[in-house]
Amino acid sequence: MSNLVVLGGGPGGYIAAFEAAKQAKSAGIDLNITIIEKSRLGGTCLNVGCIPTKTILKTAHVLKDVARAGDFAVTGLDASGASIDMERLRHRKDSVVNELVGQIEATAQRLGITVIEGAGKLLSGAPLIEVEVTDDSGNISVVPADALIIATGSTPIVLPALDAPFIWTSDDAVALTEVPESMIIVGGGVIGVEFAQAYAAFGTKVSIVELSKTLMPWFDKRIGKTLSRALKDQGIELHLGTSVDAVRQDADGKGIATLSNGKELCADVIMTAVGRTPLTKGLGFEEASIEFAGRALKVDAEYQTSVPGIYAIGDVIGGLMLAHEAEHEGVLAARAAVAQISGVAAAEKAHGLDAHLVPGCIYTTPEIAVIGMSADDAKQKDIATVAGIAKYSANGKALAEGASDGYVQIVADADSGVVLGAQIVGASAVELIAVVTPFMAQRASVSDLAHTVFAHPTISEVIRLAAEVCEAKL
Repeated sequence: MSNLVVLGGGPGGYIAAFEAAKQAKSAGIDLNITIIEKSRLGGTCLNVGCIPTKTILKTAHVLKDVARAGDFAVTGLDASGASIDMERLRHRKDSVVNELVGQIEATAQRLGITVIEGAGKLLSGAPLIEVEVTDDSGNISVVPADALIIATGSTPIVLPALDAPFIWTSDDAVALTEVPESMIIVGGGVIGVEFAQAYAAFGTKVSIVELSKTLMPWFDKRIGKTLSRALKDQGIELHLGTSVDAVRQDADGKGIATLSNGKELCADVIMTAVGRTPLTKGLGFEEASIEFAGRALKVDAEYQTSVPGIYAIGDVIGGLMLAHEAEHEGVLAARAAVAQISGVAAAEKAHGLDAHLVPGCIYTTPEIAVIGMSADDAKQKDIATVAGIAKYSANGKALAEGASDGYVQIVADADSGVVLGAQIVGASAVELIAVVTPFMAQRASVSDLAHTVFAHPTISEVIRLAAEVCEAKL
């Protein structure tokens, strides 16, 4: 019997294992599949990342809805008395996580996949692939593999100035042990702004320090400006175009952050949210002669590393570092690995994942979702574009739901009319972006999108209106 080992049980890892089981069954081969995971299946995303964060944000959104009840003719609710029961919120968050982890564990069991709890380390590469596993008791075992899929994910970046025991990371923020009176968040990216809005809704006085002159500098400029206004309206202080040079604790235990512009900020908690880096250190990858691309592992179109039989997916290979990207890569890598083990060529040659077809979502209020190029991106690549913008304020359902603050922008090639990208800011943006994805995948024209029938009344009609505006400019 052949062995396929997946090192890491996050979204990319467990999906890769599931796909490998399906491929092996379809090919009629005996394949022993093992997932090695140091904590719990689901990885960062499920246990301390995406899912807990969205559960926490839902409570923040409910608080906002209660405060706005009067706008919808609901009387008798005293929003000033609303507060958060942290113990109940923590229990709800844990229940959601445990339910999903349980479903993954059940699927792994149903597919006959072995799950080993412990820290894995690559002992050797080709021709003999072996992974050493150390469990919580210090017991060591060695798992051989005919093919290995590395899905070790990433770890939070800690700046030298923030390397102190009293600093929070996102893990501490989702633990929900307390609602601090004040908080300084270092980093105005996705993690920073989501936690800023959540804790501000809970009553924390929040300040964000961001090195760039705008939030989300890699997105369309309009997005950063819109989000900045929303955060300021919520009472969140923004310190843009500056950084934290040093931190210290005062006699009362509060954190003092000294900024590069000379200002000092004081808060109960200082949280680092400056991004994540591939988790490769101390895992034996260098010793096995796996090539790197910067801090990430280098892979080919089939996600195979420089060592035959060893594949890598997800955050560990860099890129956008998104769970849905890792899942897709896991499927492709699993197909390639099973084909290699079976000696039968894969039915369809993998060509890697097109990053332009991977949507990015931010679960703030308003929600933000993007895919493909913005007009600024296209300009940097000397691609002539046309763009069409439509506002939520002209949409019936958005007005009825009190969600008129938002817009859709569609970007198309000025010569061919092919849809190059979209940016959506507003209610349900993270769901609506999926409408645009298939048009881009098929390299359809903006005219195709403009002449698609959308149900009425739906907020999705704003997409059609933006496409019509874009089409008129061709």
